[in-house]
Amino acid sequence: MRPRVHVSRIAGRRVMDRGVALILVMLSLLVLSVLTAAIIFTARAEIFASYNYKLDTQADYLAKAGIQQAVAWFRSSRYTIVSQSQAPTYYNVTSSGAPLNLYTSNSSPVLCLSGCTSTTAGSNQVHFTGFGSGSSNYPISGAVTNFGNDLVNVRVTGDTGNSGTFSINAVLLSYQTVSTGTPPSLQTSPGETWLITSHATWTGGAGSSAAIATAEEQAVIQPVYVPTYANALYGYCSVTMNGSSGVCTDAYNSALGPYAGGSNATAAHGCDSNSVNVIKAGAGVGANGGVTLGSNVTVAGNVTIGTQPTAGCTASGYNGNASSVLGQVVAGPHINPPPAPTFPGSGQGGVTFPGTAPSYSSARTLPQVSSSNTSNPTGTITPGSSSYGWPCISGTTCNGTAANPYLISGITLSSPSDVVTLYGGPSVDQPVYYDINSISMSGQSQLAVNGYIVLNVRSSLSLTGKGIVNGITQAPEAVQINYAGTNSVSIGGNGAMSATITAPNATVSLGGGGASGYMIGSIQANDVTVQGGYPIHYDVQLSRLSGTQGTVVVTSYMRRKL
Repeated sequence: MRPRVHVSRIAGRRVMDRGVALILVMLSLLVLSVLTAAIIFTARAEIFASYNYKLDTQADYLAKAGIQQAVAWFRSSRYTIVSQSQAPTYYNVTSSGAPLNLYTSNSSPVLCLSGCTSTTAGSNQVHFTGFGSGSSNYPISGAVTNFGNDLVNVRVTGDTGNSGTFSINAVLLSYQTVSTGTPPSLQTSPGETWLITSHATWTGGAGSSAAIATAEEQAVIQPVYVPTYANALYGYCSVTMNGSSGVCTDAYNSALGPYAGGSNATAAHGCDSNSVNVIKAGAGVGANGGVTLGSNVTVAGNVTIGTQPTAGCTASGYNGNASSVLGQVVAGPHINPPPAPTFPGSGQGGVTFPGTAPSYSSARTLPQVSSSNTSNPTGTITPGSSSYGWPCISGTTCNGTAANPYLISGITLSSPSDVVTLYGGPSVDQPVYYDINSISMSGQSQLAVNGYIVLNVRSSLSLTGKGIVNGITQAPEAVQINYAGTNSVSIGGNGAMSATITAPNATVSLGGGGASGYMIGSIQANDVTVQGGYPIHYDVQLSRLSGTQGTVVVTSYMRRKL
């Protein structure tokens, strides 16, 4: 029997279900509306964000353009730099003293003493002002005028709808002068470090002045100076240091007096950083190929490995204990060897060298008036002077200049009484030149130097005995030795050696032969080997003696948050 369905109950249910579909539709439409609104809002936000990012990027690139324009301006003739002669008048600087007499600023930023708009303490920083409060404070008015014309409110326009302006502020962080070129053809060049701030305002339209977006970029700019004598030892192929704990490098500043206060005993027995005017840093060692340090060796500075070894060099990288290097092992640029000296000088064409040039094996003071007149100088001599024409070859002109150097066939010394004194010029840029075929010293013999000299040695060089007596109180810049030969150079003995030595085609070996020997200065050679407790004391003034100074470049970069 089929169940009976109550008709009235079914009808009631139908009544109750009426309107549910409409509610569901309305809910669906509400959800879709919310989603649509969210999508539209997100899309609009993304559009605004993209637009703001575009404006911010345009302003940022405009600020970067300002940095590049400032770099170009400091490179140009529109900017006039404070020269070496002007520096002590305008700036708060200190001289390095003899022999280079270079200047270094005493503070950062650099302070103006005279010639500026303000020299009052607290407001005398050297700067150019292109935006913000205040005015430029620089001692050369023409440069201030050009800065205002060239780097303030500079408009850059892409098209009618894309344009903006930038202005520059510049603060002088440091000032120093360096020697460029090769002695004696030296020039004094100022080197400055500037903090550049570029403020950019993006206006959109080329004719608009309203700021739509702003940005600031900062950069430190300076010329890169590459000194000729940047290290205590540098090998165009390799440097090897082995032996006792006396094999070491350290530094001192000849402008502040002699190494270790003039104590030969301290100078000869290693590297004592507790003595006066001894620096346990800055005396680096480097090579284009490789550097090897023994376990007892100490380098008070960095070990620099060039990016590319010299052709034919098999040495590579750094070999040694980390404790041997007080600085760091770093990568550096490849350094090309300098050209070897040629013989004789350019003013002596047709002369066969050494030919009949005189040689010396006993005590002698040079130069002298003639081969028969042994009158000697009483002080330094002026290169080119007609007062002293000997040593020379008969029929030629020798006056101690680079073009007409004094000519010597050989110096061979062995006994304590064998002391040859070479007179030089009055300054590092006025040395007396000697072209010498060979030098051999042994026993207790000496070469004594009075003044500034350049020794160009042709075929062989051995400096043992008591070495070159340049006096520990004299800076190594006074004796520059350039060796053209390929035979090994031997340096050692019981004497002090204060000099710079360049031997691009040879191996220079230091050490042995005595417990009192030491080297003050810098050596550059194809290969350098040190052993037998022979210390090398580097004069930090050598880092400014000669070199090359490049154009102004950006050395660091940052974006300022506004």
